[in-house]
Amino acid sequence: MTPDGEVSVPPSEASVAENSASVAKWTLVSRITGFARVLLIGAVLGPSYFGNLFQIANQLPWILFELSVGVLLGAILIPRLVPHIDRQDMPSVERIANGTLGVVICAFGAISVLVMITAPFVGALFGAGVPDAAERADFVAAALPLILLTAPQLVGYGIAAIGQAVQQALGEFALPAAASIVENVVVLATLAGYALWFGTGTALSEVTLAHLLVLGGGSSLGVMLHACLQWWGVRRLGVKLRPTAGWRDDDVRAMVSTALPSSGTALLNGGRFLVLMLAANTVAGGVVALQLALNVFSLPVALGAKPVAYAVLPRLSSLWDKGDRVGFSNEYSKGLSLAALVAIPSAAACAGLGWFGAPIVALGEMNSEVGRQLIALAIVGVAGSIIGETIHQLAISASYARHEARAPMHAYAIRLVILLVGATIAVLTTSGPWVIFFTALAMTVSDVVSGIFLHTRVVNPLPARTYGLNKSLAYTGGAAAIAFGAAAGAAGLLAPMTDARPGRIAAALLLGIAALGLYGVLRSKPDDELKLFIGGFRRKDPVSV
Repeated sequence: MTPDGEVSVPPSEASVAENSASVAKWTLVSRITGFARVLLIGAVLGPSYFGNLFQIANQLPWILFELSVGVLLGAILIPRLVPHIDRQDMPSVERIANGTLGVVICAFGAISVLVMITAPFVGALFGAGVPDAAERADFVAAALPLILLTAPQLVGYGIAAIGQAVQQALGEFALPAAASIVENVVVLATLAGYALWFGTGTALSEVTLAHLLVLGGGSSLGVMLHACLQWWGVRRLGVKLRPTAGWRDDDVRAMVSTALPSSGTALLNGGRFLVLMLAANTVAGGVVALQLALNVFSLPVALGAKPVAYAVLPRLSSLWDKGDRVGFSNEYSKGLSLAALVAIPSAAACAGLGWFGAPIVALGEMNSEVGRQLIALAIVGVAGSIIGETIHQLAISASYARHEARAPMHAYAIRLVILLVGATIAVLTTSGPWVIFFTALAMTVSDVVSGIFLHTRVVNPLPARTYGLNKSLAYTGGAAAIAFGAAAGAAGLLAPMTDARPGRIAAALLLGIAALGLYGVLRSKPDDELKLFIGGFRRKDPVSV
């Protein structure tokens, strides 16, 4: 509902590409600030176990959020809200949203308290990979207060997720994507203040409670401000978001029953990041390097797959509710084709240019031979995961739009098993930076295999598609291979002449612009999705942050 009392409706078929671009452009700003955040962590804390610790403690609430079905809240809640929005039954929308919020706050609050109680054991678990006994003891000692400070972020993530889902169900996509900018800016300010106060390159043996209070308190403040902004976003659409006893509501209980198999999906997805962090923490600076690579990996996913998945989910839910299976199949295929416009060239760019760009992002304490090698190998290793994760995002939206929660759980189980085996082999058979590379490569294999499995489960029961998905993907893949293959070859020639950072940055910008231009020319055709997507970027959104 708008401030004027008009009810917002899910996006129309014609607007999915534009809404996807609306999400993408705000997400781009958010991801730039998020990437700067990780860069600053590396620059301030360096390739050290203290850098690893802060990254782990700061990521732990998000991992728990995923383990607690949080990352799937939107996919579960939006299909429940859309039928009521179609009927303009806003009291029911508010009732379901508030009941879900009440359940989420209670559940996530309890988990946060449990984490705080078990903080010594959590610290010991992550510190097990530190080889030196004295350094391991310092790691565990510093982990306790840092985990206590960051654990409450889980509740903030829950509030933000509910606010984001309600806004998207009502057709508002810009503010939900932009809100996390506030969180990143607060953390950037925290790190800058830390560097001015304490300096850079802090060793674990030098860490005091003041160091931990600044880092942990600043990061938690950022999450809470993000949650407040998402709550305000719902309020401005005319929905009063406040927690109620959702366990007494039949609709909320029905949604929770759908969420039960989703809890298995969430556990498996969160377990993926636990495996990655545990494997990376066997190498000094490995967690920081892998987190940098994951930020590179997540940027095209956030600009392509997630915006499309968010924009198409209300549309898919409406089509399924109306029994239009052919329309559902076509819409899913169009969404996958649209997301591939970003995913495939991004994967090609990371694989071909990751080694060339790694020295650019190796700042401060990470700007060493070891630090640059860690970053380069991590970025190249995760390149293929961009395609696998893109398939996951669209297939999960299609699954939840028809209230199917088991197929995603099976896909995530396959993904975790493959990753666990690959990461274990990497840790046991390699050493140093190569542990990071083969762990990242295991992530790529697991994402692609499980993504294809889930896509197959989505399309097999549906009617034959009339939309030319295979032809569209062939156009995209061919254009990306030519454009970024040429850029990788040019980078090989320029590398010996661009050892200095300014020269490397200038060369990377020129290569990137040239490759994107060539890709756009090769991929574009009349009435193409690419034109609609770019048109959405040009559209002005009435959002201020």
